[in-house]
Amino acid sequence: MPAQILLIENEIKIAKFLELDLNDEGYQVGIAYDGVTGLETAKATQPDLVILDWNLPGLNGLEVCRHLRSAGSNAPIIFISAISSRENHIAGLKAGANDYMVKPFSTEELLAKITNYL
Repeated sequence: MPAQILLIENEIKIAKFLELDLNDEGYQVGIAYDGVTGLETAKATQPDLVILDWNLPGLNGLEVCRHLRSAGSNAPIIFISAISSRENHIAGLKAGANDYMVKPFSTEELLAKITNYL
């Protein structure tokens, strides 16, 4: 059974682009476009890995990450964000994320990280 990846990203073009790449690699991909829906979807589907944008409507990515970890999720979480600040990077890791990538990022690097985490 292919690994399930939940992509929580409010930019539709980025989400669709990543979905195509992840599908091509054989992953099963779910998409949520806001933090609340992403959190609900993660709790309902228990994905193998979460790709999480920082700036989301509703709950932001940091809040989603904290909620997932407090709910007991051990799924690897990779933040993707246009914000390159060291403070956000550290805050994301302290909240329980496994990695933090700054947009624009290399799809090949993201795929390599996903392979390593899974």
